[in-house]
Amino acid sequence: DLPTNKMARDDAVDEENIVLCCAVGCGNCGYYKDLDCFGCSGKAGLCCLNMQFCCKPSAPCLPCGCCGPRCENDGCSILNAQCQFCNFVVSAALPCNKEVPVACTVLGCTFFPKCGCCVKVGDIQKKNGDYVSGDCMERC
Repeated sequence: DLPTNKMARDDAVDEENIVLCCAVGCGNCGYYKDLDCFGCSGKAGLCCLNMQFCCKPSAPCLPCGCCGPRCENDGCSILNAQCQFCNFVVSAALPCNKEVPVACTVLGCTFFPKCGCCVKVGDIQKKNGDYVSGDCMERC
């Protein structure tokens, strides 16, 4: 899957295409199901200031070429981190945000907020940035 609006995206990882492998609360790891997975990238941040690195040919330029600080408003997270190497992505945020929604997944089976196998992060995100409050019992 290629990102739908690749030119408008300002992030190296399209979180909507991460298939959850394991997740507990506001931390997750998953398989990056995107044709744009070649390379590696990462970010760690406190409030709105992130330190990022990126070695991907399709990613936007950072202040110092492949690394540097960046101001990003991801909602209300105090701490956030993400690391991507080819198809493997690990993400965490405190509190959860749109890029890292709250979830519970074990060995690819998601139990909250949506039940299913091989659930993408995009399937549990709401379009307006709010988080799904949980309708698992209705779907199981």
